[in-house]
Amino acid sequence: MIFSKLDLDAIKSKITLSRELENKTKIIKKGKDSWCCCPFHKEKTPSCKINDELGNYYCFGCGAKGDIFSLYTDLYNYSFVDAVKELSQKAGIVLKIESKKTNDEYNRIYKILDLTTNWFQENLNDVKNNHCLKYLEDRNLNKDIIKYFRLGFSYNSKTTLYDFLKDNSFNDKEIIKSNVVKYDRNNKIKDFFYKRLMFPITNLQGKVVGFGGRTLENSNPKYINSPESNFFQKRNLLYNLVSAKNSARSKKNLLICEGYMDVIKLHQSGIQSVVSPLGTAFTEDQLKLSWRYVNKPTVMFDGDSAGVRAAFKAALMSLPLLVPGKFIQFISLPNNVDPDSFLNDNPFKDFINILKKPTSLIEFIFEQSSQSLDFNNTDDKIVFDKYLDDISSSIKNKKIQYFYKNELKNLFFKKLKNRNLKKTKLFDKINPSSLQEIQIQSFFATLLNHKSIRQNTFKILKEANFLDIKYQSLIEFLESSDLENLNFEQIIDNCDDSELVNILNKCRENKIYQLFPYSSPKYDSILAMQEISDSVKNLNTRLLNLKKINKSLDTFVSKTNSMNWDDLQRIKKEIQIEQEKN
Repeated sequence: MIFSKLDLDAIKSKITLSRELENKTKIIKKGKDSWCCCPFHKEKTPSCKINDELGNYYCFGCGAKGDIFSLYTDLYNYSFVDAVKELSQKAGIVLKIESKKTNDEYNRIYKILDLTTNWFQENLNDVKNNHCLKYLEDRNLNKDIIKYFRLGFSYNSKTTLYDFLKDNSFNDKEIIKSNVVKYDRNNKIKDFFYKRLMFPITNLQGKVVGFGGRTLENSNPKYINSPESNFFQKRNLLYNLVSAKNSARSKKNLLICEGYMDVIKLHQSGIQSVVSPLGTAFTEDQLKLSWRYVNKPTVMFDGDSAGVRAAFKAALMSLPLLVPGKFIQFISLPNNVDPDSFLNDNPFKDFINILKKPTSLIEFIFEQSSQSLDFNNTDDKIVFDKYLDDISSSIKNKKIQYFYKNELKNLFFKKLKNRNLKKTKLFDKINPSSLQEIQIQSFFATLLNHKSIRQNTFKILKEANFLDIKYQSLIEFLESSDLENLNFEQIIDNCDDSELVNILNKCRENKIYQLFPYSSPKYDSILAMQEISDSVKNLNTRLLNLKKINKSLDTFVSKTNSMNWDDLQRIKKEIQIEQEKN
């Protein structure tokens, strides 16, 4: 029975050797290697070296050596076939039984893919394809980096890739199976990639297994990849990992970006421990693959909405996979900026400063998920609290679940506390008279933000006894029929009175919405109108009470002898009540 080499390599890539040995003996980390007391003989000092990257072990004491399969055959007395079957189930891989002939076919396919890469590279240097080379130069890539990543162009005016491969003694079956050609509608064989900038994609052994192709014309799709096959599975591969893994181990960090060009540009800038998914969502297998080289990889996707969503999905995806010592962190770029464009527009030291300030997984999840939360709405806060519980419950490791849940709750309560504290400080800075002025401005902000209640709000405000001449003038201006259907911004643009424009701009200030939430355009219009109605009645009542107090004081001054101590105390109490209301 012959197993596919691809399946055996996949099993070794998915099962970490040191974690398997951890079930038998204590593991000690030293640099990029792990050490343990040999499971094959008794010893007190660790002499068995484990290399997770290569997937092998060697004991300097007794000479025992091998890989994950020999560990099962020699330590647990499995037959090789049974060991492969057991480990394939653990790795979630469906085994394919192959013959020697099949293995030879795969070797032929690898030769085709490598030869195809050479053909693409030669095309790039053809003077007739200098527009592709110019595109790379415009992206600030030098010739050395273009050669290092074996970039190419999938067009040659003299011949097709299919004809080129036929001339090199490959048959149709082999060429088709390599996925560099396809059948067209007329059942004729044609090149799979046509006039595209080509990015060769390698496996962990450094063999080319597929390609990514970018169009240089205004056509869709912008990027395409080789079709899925036994030897090319996007979910199990990371672009540039074969080059980045050694640097990642030494730097103890692996940067995961969104696209091929980001990886290439960062590598050229000196950051070599950088990889990317293959134009698709970051997968569980890719995260596990990155954990083979570092304990806490860093995700840095583009700063646009799609990139932020992809990063958030990756964060949620990682939660069930977390184990002690294996985590993930995030870096957020400015809005609509990717690593490539950031390096083009900013000094390299600015980029390094961003790399030095990653956000932890739990903080990133909280920041992104709480952005849409209305902290003034109790129901929303309850739903969000339940959402945090659901996120925590997706973490399988109980210890991590406990600490992460507590941290999420702490972040939530801290944000609520800071928000309330901010409100308190805002109130502390405002004296009663200016607060009433802001409240009046909130009435006009509500009126302007809610077209449907404007006419009714005008009627309510006309009943207000506390509006001075400037606000009465503003009502007259706003009641103009020309402004009836205009929004806040348009009304300001149509106002020629500088004093009124100044008042309108004050009505848009953030503190208005903070102190009087009903003035916000997000608030329910009917409820907002009711708030104004109640507030106007209260202010009118308070104004009437103050007039009575002032009258009493005047009487007290003019007729001191006729008033007794009880009258004076009553006036004092009324003044105190009004001050407290203000």
